[in-house]
Amino acid sequence: MFGSSKRATFKPSVFETSSRRRHRRMPPWVGILFTGVIIGAGGYWFLQTNYGPKRLSLDESNKLTSEVSSLSTDRQQLQSQLESVTQQRNALQSQLESQTEALNNAQSQVKDLANNLTLLKKVIPADPSGSALGIRVGEFSGPMGKLDYSMLLMKKNEQDPDLQASIEFAVNGRYRNGRSGTAELDPIMLDVADFQQAAGTLEIPPTMTARRVTVKITDVATGKVLTTRTFQVSR
Repeated sequence: MFGSSKRATFKPSVFETSSRRRHRRMPPWVGILFTGVIIGAGGYWFLQTNYGPKRLSLDESNKLTSEVSSLSTDRQQLQSQLESVTQQRNALQSQLESQTEALNNAQSQVKDLANNLTLLKKVIPADPSGSALGIRVGEFSGPMGKLDYSMLLMKKNEQDPDLQASIEFAVNGRYRNGRSGTAELDPIMLDVADFQQAAGTLEIPPTMTARRVTVKITDVATGKVLTTRTFQVSR
């Protein structure tokens, strides 16, 4: 009666039925996760099907491969053409440099010739007439019936304008029968610059051998006689 009394502790028995256990529900976030996965997969499939790159068929794939191969061949051909054009350009550049050097050399030679010509003008005997256009040198020869001539005509003043000259030949000679005579030949026309050579062969009477020739030069534009000189004909 006076002893301590303890309340008995309740302990569930392992033999309790499941209806008495506490019922546990699935967390809400798990459902949301599953729903999101399903929606994402569906959206990806929709985008891939309607907006994504289309898969090529076997024929389309072969055609694309053929086009790529053709483009590669074209690229190689263009590269080859580019190399050929580059070589041609280099060759033309080299040729241009060579021609430029040759031109410079030619210009230097022309300058030297001009200096030599100036010196030559001073050395060659002047025309005794002292006219505006003189015969500085004259050489004449030829067999019977022919007259070979070579003359050097020079203007007294190189600043004077060029002109067209008429050159007349009066040939004095001996005929085959021993008689002497003079033959006046048809004039020849010549454009005369500062320094002009006139050379050629003229027909004279077939039985005449030239001994002496008189040359008269006339300005065609004005009709003025510029000079007259007589030369011996060498045999």
